[in-house]
Amino acid sequence: MTKTDSGTQTTFQEGKPKSDFSAGRVLQTIVLVAAVLASVFTLWNPYSLFSEEQTAQSDQANQPISSAQQSSTIGILVGHWKIDSGAVCENGIVEADVNEAIANQVSSKMNALGYPVKLLSQNDLDLINYRGPVLIALFSGSCEEQPENKSGFTIGTTLSTSDLNTSNALAVCMGEIYQSSTKLDFTYQIISLDHPAYPLFDMVNPQTPMIYLEMGSLLYDQAVLIDNSEKVANGIVNGILCYLDTLEGQQ
Repeated sequence: MTKTDSGTQTTFQEGKPKSDFSAGRVLQTIVLVAAVLASVFTLWNPYSLFSEEQTAQSDQANQPISSAQQSSTIGILVGHWKIDSGAVCENGIVEADVNEAIANQVSSKMNALGYPVKLLSQNDLDLINYRGPVLIALFSGSCEEQPENKSGFTIGTTLSTSDLNTSNALAVCMGEIYQSSTKLDFTYQIISLDHPAYPLFDMVNPQTPMIYLEMGSLLYDQAVLIDNSEKVANGIVNGILCYLDTLEGQQ
């Protein structure tokens, strides 16, 4: 936990904002999904698809990371940054620019609290077997008028992680704090094999807690993502701090 000189925890804006949003709702949703996934893991053994040599290599990659190996750098994956524009709205709003602007705010705020941050593009070689305390993949929703495009944010995790508990803890913290900061509705999603973001999870070391955060719809939530982007950045920063605090509480 990062502290000020007076010994109190440092957060941005109003710290962890008070809200009538129930953390239990987020926790209940994620824990329920995790329970289902636990059953899936019991019934399906992916290692049976590989040779003994491949299984041994996979087991070695999934071994717990020592403190010497574990990077202290927080990873922020910036969707479409340095690659393409992403969604482009009729009013000229470009998703890649929105994602980069918010990622830069998050990086500055975390650095000010003493946490090193690395911004990563989707084709960054450092993503391969990336090891760190947290990795957040930042994207924005579509500009198009479609039934599935609604106001709100989405948090996603995958089955590729070795420790569902840590990813779930990160998702719970981010869901509660981000909703309190932005007042946007919340959706939880399992990132499936056919999801465009799945290969990103597949590249990262399975011991690294990672979530996909679609910060809001570029059609319905421009007022939050652009006009009040600091609330978005504060929600992300304080969500990360919430998760890091849970780790310290377990030590």
